[in-house]
Amino acid sequence: MRFRKPFFLSLIAGAIGGGLASILGLAGTGNGITIIPGTMLYIGNGQLAQYLLMVAVSFVLGFALTYMFGYEDEKEVATEVETERLVQEETTGNIPAALQNETLVTPIVGDVVALADVNDPVFSSGAMGQGIAVKPSQGVVYAPADAEVSIAFPTGHAFGLKTTDGAEVLIHVGIDTVTMNGEGFEAKVAQGDKVKAGDVLGTFDSNKIAAAGLDDTTMVIVTNTADYASVAPVATGSVAKGDAVIEVKI
Repeated sequence: MRFRKPFFLSLIAGAIGGGLASILGLAGTGNGITIIPGTMLYIGNGQLAQYLLMVAVSFVLGFALTYMFGYEDEKEVATEVETERLVQEETTGNIPAALQNETLVTPIVGDVVALADVNDPVFSSGAMGQGIAVKPSQGVVYAPADAEVSIAFPTGHAFGLKTTDGAEVLIHVGIDTVTMNGEGFEAKVAQGDKVKAGDVLGTFDSNKIAAAGLDDTTMVIVTNTADYASVAPVATGSVAKGDAVIEVKI
């Protein structure tokens, strides 16, 4: 039964009112519904004032007890909150997470390149967000953190992730590699997949990228940079799987 708490509180108030009626010696002249119709039972016996006092005490106590102890059970409130959360998760596809300080590990094994030195103004200007670039020595893309795959391009050349701590990360393998239409790339994950740091997201063939006359330098961008106080590279030179490359701080 919903609102059990106010129901039992009203029973307590009514019981106290009944006790007061007994103390006052109330004796109606018949049976009837209480409150306004009930007043008719006490008009003729001179106890109307006592009856109204008893009713007032019961009402005031009922309101006072409900005000003091609330009208919803904690379990009911918790259930409603959980239900709302689940509905939100089902309709939006994820639970909005509060941003946390976070360290991202490299998704690419190779040599770190400053983002400003990348030969693509879309990335080097920082318009997409801050991050790093890596010149690959291996053709494997790893997850930089525990995350959900928000975007997995069918061409396999780029992945978007939202980490469990709230960072939104774009991993873009090569420059203008979208023009290869997936040749030399293979995605290992799909949109909505949950991944752990170090899981394989996809593979690529640097030789095929070079044969197409393109650069395989891979950009790792925190696209919600504006949500953080700081997004800073923490690695230089060669990086191996599991090495930290970016720190984000709120």
